[in-house]
Amino acid sequence: MSPVLVNVSAAGCSPFPALLFENQVLALTHWQSLGLQGTSSIAAFLDNWAGNSEVLKQQCNAETMQKALIKCGAPVAAFHLHEPVAPRQVYCTIGNYRSQIVQSALDADDGPQGPQALARREAALTAIETRRRDGAPYICLKGATCVSGPYGQLPVEAGMSTLDWEAEVGVVIGRPAHNVDVARALDCIAGYCVVNDITLRDSVFRQDAPTLGADWLQSKSRRGWLPTGPWLVPAWDIDDPSALRPWLRLNGALMQDGVVNDMIFSIAEQIAYLSTYTPLQPGDLICTGTPAGLGGHHGRYLRVGDVIEAGVSGLGSQRVTCTD
Repeated sequence: MSPVLVNVSAAGCSPFPALLFENQVLALTHWQSLGLQGTSSIAAFLDNWAGNSEVLKQQCNAETMQKALIKCGAPVAAFHLHEPVAPRQVYCTIGNYRSQIVQSALDADDGPQGPQALARREAALTAIETRRRDGAPYICLKGATCVSGPYGQLPVEAGMSTLDWEAEVGVVIGRPAHNVDVARALDCIAGYCVVNDITLRDSVFRQDAPTLGADWLQSKSRRGWLPTGPWLVPAWDIDDPSALRPWLRLNGALMQDGVVNDMIFSIAEQIAYLSTYTPLQPGDLICTGTPAGLGGHHGRYLRVGDVIEAGVSGLGSQRVTCTD
């Protein structure tokens, strides 16, 4: 495993960015003399990503850096791991995995074994290809205060009977992107991380205003409803983002297991689309969609006492406990 970027604290100090390698953590201030900027906080460090990335990439590939981490670092167990991002904006891509769209169609009406299931499946596949050809990503905003750490607690309040999970690949912007084309979109990425886009299903559509569309504030944007991390893997260490595999386990049982190349709109296409409507800034976080295996399919939503493990191949995994 190559070094990854973490956001840690210890002994009551404020969180600070560091490198993690072979279970050893060393603050980025150790390499400040080499020209790293904004090493006092993860937000400041990502703000300066354009300059920091060249120094960091060179050091991560250097044997001296790994020796420094082993010699001067401290065990990761001595630190508290926080979310590895501090975004100004959080964007969530909706309905972006073929497997999830088809599964929802099969689960509807008379169910996956019903006489109309095959027709619904074919209709869903046709709609996907039409949207792929003529449409665009569907992306909503989620509050930045939703972002929380990878090993925390998720309160499940009374009456929240449809609180659901969405394991996703998180993309963190490293360079400003405005009207960027698909060919250059991946160059704007600082790194990738695990996110779990918690969603209250029965609040997606308002009963008091059924014609106004989805309410992403009520259904997605409470504090702590985006566990993120445990770390940020620099983009240069991900050879093929389309091969990344998001997964989720609930109390040890596998609920989601997807692959990014099942996306209707790729990560690059999402960045290009977003950047035509709003300038993307360093540190901004894009949650790129979730595969099949949501709570409605399993007939099971989150309850007090549940343990949620969400991960992405090569990006680590998080563990969150549901509390009252």
